[in-house]
Amino acid sequence: MKKINLITHQQKKYESVYQADFDDYGLPDRKIEDSQILEGKHILNLGGGTANDIWYLASRNWAVGMDYSLSGLKAGGRHGIQGVIIDLNLQLKLPFEVSSFDVVICKDILEHVLEPLNVLKEVRRVLKDDGFVIISVPNHFYFPLRLRILFGKGLRWKAIGSDHTQDYDEWNYMHIRFFTFNGFKRLLSTAGFQPEKWFWDFGELAHYSNPDMWLEPQQWKQSQGLAVSRRGKIGLQVIKPAWKGFNFIFPRSLRSKIVSLSPGLMCAGFYVRVRKA
Repeated sequence: MKKINLITHQQKKYESVYQADFDDYGLPDRKIEDSQILEGKHILNLGGGTANDIWYLASRNWAVGMDYSLSGLKAGGRHGIQGVIIDLNLQLKLPFEVSSFDVVICKDILEHVLEPLNVLKEVRRVLKDDGFVIISVPNHFYFPLRLRILFGKGLRWKAIGSDHTQDYDEWNYMHIRFFTFNGFKRLLSTAGFQPEKWFWDFGELAHYSNPDMWLEPQQWKQSQGLAVSRRGKIGLQVIKPAWKGFNFIFPRSLRSKIVSLSPGLMCAGFYVRVRKA
């Protein structure tokens, strides 16, 4: 029987996005290391596209990126990420032996797959006993999106710098699984994982629109004497000092404590480091 890929629209969208030029520096996600140094580790980035959030780790670790986008894997390959093609909706088993990886990164992928529990069970299988997993999923039910639902706007994501309503309708939306905070915790537990650290902040500041991730490449360009875009210059001259001042007046630790009281309402996504239970 011929296999039919039901998410062709999504694949086409990502192929076109990943064919764009990417900065040599990438968009490093420092929360992955979280003040520790990863060196000589085996790292798996599952469904990470270009994997530009871990380019900075590739020079001192063996990093593998898995995705169904060939253009994304090629971009990652130019920065030391070993590429493996996979469609997690069609291939239910990861092509690796038990306990192959020290770190598995599973960011913004579970909402795209039919069987997120199966994916996490496979992640657990290939993870070493002393390894950890970084997982993030969007929260379509935090306060602003609940208001959108209340007024009949549906579940498609619309936020600062990211508007899924421009590219998708309800019948071809790329997110096919949706997570409340309690439901996400149950998924982790059922898959055999225990949260070690949650990363909380208001709205999208915890991950999706974290200024640190975007400002760092702009600072690198400036230090190398490379051309900085008009948007980048505004970021360095306006957003950077404003962000620094905001963190001084309203520290991250305090924001995290406040958001942790009701992350389902106040945080736009759930970002967590987990280990085997």
